Amino acid sequence: MSDAPACITLPGPHPFIRLIVNADDFGISARINEGILLAHRAGIVTATSLMAVGRAFEQAVQCCRAVPALDVGVHLTLVAERPLLPCKSSLVGDDGRFPASAGAFLRHWLTGSIRRADVQAEWSAQIERVLDHGIRLTHLDSHQHVHILPGLADLSLHLAERYSIPFVRVPVEDLRKDRWPSLHGINRMIGATVLRASWTLARLTGAKAAKYRPLRFLGFQDGGRLDDPRLRQLLRALRPGRTYELMCHPGLTPDEPDVKRWQYGHEKELQALTSPSIRSEIAGRGIQLCNFKDLT
Repeated sequence: MSDAPACITLPGPHPFIRLIVNADDFGISARINEGILLAHRAGIVTATSLMAVGRAFEQAVQCCRAVPALDVGVHLTLVAERPLLPCKSSLVGDDGRFPASAGAFLRHWLTGSIRRADVQAEWSAQIERVLDHGIRLTHLDSHQHVHILPGLADLSLHLAERYSIPFVRVPVEDLRKDRWPSLHGINRMIGATVLRASWTLARLTGAKAAKYRPLRFLGFQDGGRLDDPRLRQLLRALRPGRTYELMCHPGLTPDEPDVKRWQYGHEKELQALTSPSIRSEIAGRGIQLCNFKDLT
């Protein structure tokens, strides 16, 4: 069994390219929310993933109501933020917060100090909070991709089935060699390799397919650095007959110090995603922008 995600092949003698542009971290910051909304209204973003534990969640919900064409999923969170459920849980430390990073979470998970039942309860609460605000959900993914860890991948797929959410992100991206070596690039290549290994192991240990087959995933290796040249390179590598999900992180420069420490180029991504020349590139290559609802 291949560890790479399958793609959706469209019928017909001349298949075209479909592209979902999905903005992560909706709800984490008012400034990020504003950027995502602008990237949808004036750019190519067609979907977003909402953090139910985000500090700007209520504002994000209002944004969703203002732009009903924007697909919304849940950005399941077990890292850095505060949980929805009471803090007496194996998921949080003495400060009442989740582990600070995916690496810290992984250490707790592998040593057995985090209970799967606590993860299920917290993720269910996050999904239900979004649903309770009247938002129709089309997809699941997670903050720092922890949902595809062995032991959690099957849980995320189970929750998708339970709540009738058709798509679950499989963040497995083909390694690219079109980048000059850099510390960021090396770290991202290592991360991409870890994600591929995690998904392979998850599949081997019982994670079953979601309702719809996963899309070809893009954007991890350019995470936080998806500027105009990088975006153009990605678009030129797309192949007819395939459907892709491009992860992105547009926004206005956030005010929160902890989000600033990511050193993401939120505004550079926003500029690229709203660039008229990028739209021309998409039109010239016959790429059809779509959202998850279009595929159901």
